[in-house]
Amino acid sequence: MRYVLSAIIMALTCLTLSTAQAAGSDERESLVGLPGVLVVIEEINPEAQTDGLSVEAIQTAVELILRSSGIPVLTPSEREMMPSRPCLYVQVNALNRGPTYAVSLEVRLTQQVSLVHRPGWRMIAATWNGDSVIIVGKAQLRMIISDNIGPLVKAFANDFLAVNPR
Repeated sequence: MRYVLSAIIMALTCLTLSTAQAAGSDERESLVGLPGVLVVIEEINPEAQTDGLSVEAIQTAVELILRSSGIPVLTPSEREMMPSRPCLYVQVNALNRGPTYAVSLEVRLTQQVSLVHRPGWRMIAATWNGDSVIIVGKAQLRMIISDNIGPLVKAFANDFLAVNPR
């Protein structure tokens, strides 16, 4: 099993799989009227933190992209006062395999929605999503913030601004 996993990682080393593209019209339309977003970064595994990737650096980069695009970054208390409770969630899963990391990235917007057949019932759902899978060397792990997370957040910002002109 270990050899199979190593072979897969080696094959993926030559590839960068990415879906950082414009969202479909339904995803884009789900952003209409949002006042801004709360940014939440999932915890990073300790090994990736040791190799230079941090929640704080990702948080700063994401918020900078949003603010420079004119998208308000909400505080947790501001988010709770919004009926849609919008949250831009960034998830980084980094699996170390010797000199490289296999990294799965996801940026998704969640908000409170109601079901068509039960309009009074509300739940949190992802309404916009961008993701990417990459292989990167340990020494370049920190670069995924600008090279991979940044483009996903910029794709979100472009879609947000397309339906919420400033």
